Amino acid sequence: MFVGRKEEGRAVLLSVRAGRGVVLVGPPGYGKTALLQELRPALEAWSVVLWADKLSPFGAFLKDLFRALWDARIPVEGVGLSKDPEADLKAWGRRYPSNDEKAKSLVRALRAYAERGVNRAAVVVDDATGVQGSMVPWLVALAEAATLVLAVHPDTLKKANTKRLWMRLDRVDLPPLSPKETRALAEALMERYGVVAEDKEAYLSRVAALSAGVPGEVERLVRYVSAEDIVRNRDVGTGYAEGLARREERGLALAPILLVAGGAAIAARYLGLARGEMDLYVAGGLGIALFVVLSPWLRKAVVAQ
Repeated sequence: MFVGRKEEGRAVLLSVRAGRGVVLVGPPGYGKTALLQELRPALEAWSVVLWADKLSPFGAFLKDLFRALWDARIPVEGVGLSKDPEADLKAWGRRYPSNDEKAKSLVRALRAYAERGVNRAAVVVDDATGVQGSMVPWLVALAEAATLVLAVHPDTLKKANTKRLWMRLDRVDLPPLSPKETRALAEALMERYGVVAEDKEAYLSRVAALSAGVPGEVERLVRYVSAEDIVRNRDVGTGYAEGLARREERGLALAPILLVAGGAAIAARYLGLARGEMDLYVAGGLGIALFVVLSPWLRKAVVAQ
């Protein structure tokens, strides 16, 4: 469901149509993704839209951007446009092995597209919170060849060595929904999920008060908490933003453990090689393989719980 955000949506579209990039700022659950999805048809009516889910890891983002260029039939120098996107992706990876080379090739492709006299492509990143200072020079270069639309958490704007990027983009903040909009969203979600409340007005008022206008929290309350518990002011659990923050904290806390485990496996492999102990060498190799294969899955599982 999408309710409200008319002024914010209009601000994004006006910036894009003026050729300026945008950074869409809001905490988790404030509807950044929903707004971008709502605006997507209007953006596509103006120019080609190249969509990427995340900015980090940067190598994965570059691959997503290449795939988006391929879908839009925008050629990258030295790489043909066949009927097989994955084959072309592999060819691109062989021709441009490093991330810097890949990024440079994409910037050249976007610059060549803009020079055709059409509206510049819009590069939309649904979650740019993982931006790092090392990415900024390439993002600035992309901003010169295309129109960037990045969605971020407010704290992302405080990251070291990223100010040069934000200075190039118009900022659009997402505040909480108004009480009227919150009630409208809650009512629409009640219909979607078949929620029946004995006292509908009391239920909507409580949802509006408990959610504080955060769309993600409205969704959680309507979808997962019984109407009786909400009306009678019982414990309704952890809020959307707070729960998401806790899951992310668990993922961050797991990172040092994974690094230590990986380091131990690498050390065991080299120690076995130095001592000529084949068992230790093989065990270290198996540890490294397990680290590479299981660490992304383990972190995802911890964050999802």
